[in-house]
Amino acid sequence: MKEIKSEQIKKIMKKLKNNLIIWAIVAICSMAILALSVFMNDLRKGAVFNEVLDNDPKENKFVEASVNLQPIVFAHYPSDNSGKFYFMWDEKYIYIAFLKEETFKKFDVEDIEQNPKVLKGMTKKIPSDIKKLAIKSYNEAVDKDKQISSADFETYFGTLYIDETEVDPIQVTLMLVGIIGWFTGFVMLLAQFIGYRRLKKTIKNMDDNVWEDINKELEEEEAFYYKSAKLALTKNYIVDFSTGLKVFKYNEVLWMYRYELRQNGIKSQMSIILFVKNDKKRHVVASMVGYTKKSKEINREIMDAIMNKNKKMLVGYTKENREKMKEEYQIKA
Repeated sequence: MKEIKSEQIKKIMKKLKNNLIIWAIVAICSMAILALSVFMNDLRKGAVFNEVLDNDPKENKFVEASVNLQPIVFAHYPSDNSGKFYFMWDEKYIYIAFLKEETFKKFDVEDIEQNPKVLKGMTKKIPSDIKKLAIKSYNEAVDKDKQISSADFETYFGTLYIDETEVDPIQVTLMLVGIIGWFTGFVMLLAQFIGYRRLKKTIKNMDDNVWEDINKELEEEEAFYYKSAKLALTKNYIVDFSTGLKVFKYNEVLWMYRYELRQNGIKSQMSIILFVKNDKKRHVVASMVGYTKKSKEINREIMDAIMNKNKKMLVGYTKENREKMKEEYQIKA
């Protein structure tokens, strides 16, 4: 790669490298957050369900409970294929849980009494219809002297059940942060990488004499850098840093005009369009987001400076200029 002598170009290169590192870190951290959200329930310790029932019986709390016996299904909603209601047992208590089929199979094993498993989920209030079915199923399974009434229900089962299918809001938040962060990080990392490679390629392919001139002129007192427009004007060159590095000689510019982007009828961005001799293509430079008094002043100042360096080029997007460009240079705009 050619030697970079201009401090301005060195700053651009350094900024691109730093941005590559920053967005790589963002993408990696977001992937870690996304992975954490996926395995969160396995890693996170929930509140003990029986303690929640006794002390703070509220819905939407992340809890866990030990399971020492195989679950027994007693109810399900025909229109709901996400899971069924089961009786569950730990060492001391019986409780109600709503499980997916695959989760039920994990607990429906013969050695569960010797190897208890942990159930995690969100607390939900037990609906009245599920209470009735629970009482009916329980009474059918026990002797008559051990049957319960609706008045006994809370003493046996409490007011809440564990919904294993319900997603923890914290988990959803982490997942969204991870997905958005990773996507943003990846897109920005790719953009910075493309910009960096494009800049290196431009420098590599640039004529050695032109490269020396640009490095020299960018450091002269006459040069002026417009930070908000990402553009520098030197004695002989227009140097645009917005998408890597684009260099134009003043005397090669054929046509220049202002371009204003509108969104929903509101002016939101201002740029300068250049057509030059060597490729006769449309080049967008000095793009500034917003349509403020300051941005209009900078835009006008840049255009005036370029016009002072080239008295022959056409200025303005007019019918006459469009026809002349089409006739003389086969440029359509």
